[in-house]
Amino acid sequence: MSTIYVGDLHGKLKSFKAIETMAKQTGVKTIVQVGDFGLLFHSGCEVFPWFCKRTEGPIWITCGGNHDNWPLWRQSRKVTVAEGLVQGSLHELAPGVFFADRNTVIEIGRKKHLFFGGAESTDKVHRSEGRDWWPEETPSYSEFCDFMTALEVHKPEVVVTHDAPLCVSIKRYDRTKNPTPRNLENIWNLSSHKPEKWYFGHHHISKTWLIENTKFICTGLHGAFSL
Repeated sequence: MSTIYVGDLHGKLKSFKAIETMAKQTGVKTIVQVGDFGLLFHSGCEVFPWFCKRTEGPIWITCGGNHDNWPLWRQSRKVTVAEGLVQGSLHELAPGVFFADRNTVIEIGRKKHLFFGGAESTDKVHRSEGRDWWPEETPSYSEFCDFMTALEVHKPEVVVTHDAPLCVSIKRYDRTKNPTPRNLENIWNLSSHKPEKWYFGHHHISKTWLIENTKFICTGLHGAFSL
């Protein structure tokens, strides 16, 4: 077990510590996180200084969710990572912690991974733009087009998103109203390439679906993970 896929964390330091401890005990070298990471989400973030104090540990990679600071993350420096199982270009958020922006393709454990974070916040009416909500949470039309192209050109074995296409049956009343699952569904239907695995979060459940030979895996919440 060299790579695990972790669900929404929402900046909860206790969950980060639990995952990291488990990773060190079991030899996990790479932790892929499906968004709602929570790093630097607000000024009282406990996770950032904790990462800065680490002296060793696995590499963390997040795709970003709807509860993440997209403008700030995109301003962070981009670096080439060639460490252990990870090969690719990523934004460095903290020592050993990286952000894979939309349509980033990197290799992890000799498998191509395509990242496409973001979704719609159903609670944004209770949030303030620029403080705890950012419009960049929703992918743009051109980003969706590039996602379709990346699927066809790179043919990744693994896709990592925050939300999932509508073909993944989740009992949530608002899904058909939101552009991200609708557009992911359109791309799923149009693309000739179907990845081996598609990891996602956002819905705070741990469940797996097999659709057209693709295993869709919702990775859970606050410390839950999948292989």
